[in-house]
Amino acid sequence: MGRVTSESGLADALSAAVRGRLLLRRYDRWVYHRLRPFLGQRVLEVGCGLGNFTPFLLDRELVVATDLSAEYCTAVASRFLDASNLIVRPHDITADPAPLIEYGFDTVISLNVLEHIADDLAALRNIHRVLVPGGALVLLVPAVPALYGTLDAAIGHWRRYRRDELIRKATDAGFIPETCFYLNLLAILGWWVSGKLLRLRIAPASQLRAFDLMVPLCAFLEALRPPPIGLSLVLIARKG
Repeated sequence: MGRVTSESGLADALSAAVRGRLLLRRYDRWVYHRLRPFLGQRVLEVGCGLGNFTPFLLDRELVVATDLSAEYCTAVASRFLDASNLIVRPHDITADPAPLIEYGFDTVISLNVLEHIADDLAALRNIHRVLVPGGALVLLVPAVPALYGTLDAAIGHWRRYRRDELIRKATDAGFIPETCFYLNLLAILGWWVSGKLLRLRIAPASQLRAFDLMVPLCAFLEALRPPPIGLSLVLIARKG
C-alpha cells in the first residue's frame, strides 16, 4: 500500500485532517486516560501536529514536542507560551536523532504518525536510540489493512497495521513489546463507509462531531471488554 495522491492534494487533505482532529476533544481525553499509566516524566512527542494531545502531557517534568512541519511547531509553541517545561522543535524522526538524545527521554509517544512514514522501521530505530534504558515507547497507529481506502490515501498513509506486523517491527527495532491492544471498535463502520463505500478524501466534520459524542459509550464498552479488533492499535514497548 502507498500514497496515491498528488503532493498538493496530500498537503490539503492532511491539513484538513489535522484541523478536523480539533473536533475530537472527548476522543483525545479517552486516549490519554488509556495511555497515562505508561507515561514517564521526560516525554518526546513525535508528530505533535497542532498540539491536540500536547496539553495532556504538560504535567510532566519535560515535554519535547516535534513535528516535520515547522508551521505546526510554530502554532504549538504559540498555543503554550506559558508552559516552561515544553520545548517545541521541528524534527524528522527518520533523520539523525543525535540532537534529541541529550534530553534523556523515558517516554516517546507517537499517535497516528508512524503510518505516514515510508521507512517506519528507521523511525522506530531512532526512537529506540533517544530513549534511556527501560524507557517506554507509547505508539498508536491505524489498524486493519482491509480498511485502507481513500481517506488513508488522501492523508498520506502508507499502510494500516496488523497486530503481528507492528509487534515484529518494534522487536526488529530493538524494543521489548509489553502489550498491544485494539482501540475504538465502533469507529470502524464510519471509516469503512467514508473511505471504502463513499470513497471520500476527508471525513465530514458532522461525522467527527457525531463520533466524539459517542466516545463515552465507546470508552464504557471497551472498559467492560477489550475489543477483538478496532480502528487503532496501541503498542507499549520498552527499551531493554
